[in-house]
Amino acid sequence: MALNKGVLTAENSEIGDEKYTPFYAVEPLIKYIDKYDTIWCPFDKEWSAYVQRFKENGNKVIFSHIDYGQDFFEYEPKEHYDVIISNPPFSKKVKVLKRLEELKKPYCILLPLGSLQGEKQFQFLKFGAQLLCFKYRICYYKGESREVDKEVPFASAYFAKDFLPKDLIVSDLDRFDRELVR
Repeated sequence: MALNKGVLTAENSEIGDEKYTPFYAVEPLIKYIDKYDTIWCPFDKEWSAYVQRFKENGNKVIFSHIDYGQDFFEYEPKEHYDVIISNPPFSKKVKVLKRLEELKKPYCILLPLGSLQGEKQFQFLKFGAQLLCFKYRICYYKGESREVDKEVPFASAYFAKDFLPKDLIVSDLDRFDRELVR
């Protein structure tokens, strides 16, 4: 029987959940966000690649993070927002998908590609799921460090609803270095 090395080697602690998205993984979204004025990034601090890149694109960005007392599962910005985009804690993917459905807004979140499987995820993904998949794995920043994890044991994809122009998009991923500035 084959072993799933990704599951066996992935860090499933809260510290392991802190994986920061590099700029090159945000860049493929730019061509899809122009129709949205205001983006809510609910798992992000001001220095995240999402917040910085979307602001550079001219979008208004609302960012929130549990460290600021803004728990995604209880908090929603009072300001109007058009779409939700972020990289949530992977260990809470089912709870995140449930909350996204409750909010009834377009969304695009980065999750391990294996999140497609599972009875609980299926309940949320079977109605209107969209995927943006990449040729390469995304190498995330490890926790609060500026070190990039070059041996990521899983593939990632953007899971979306009412965001992409079609349900499945397979894209190249042009990797480039740009440091997260805190």
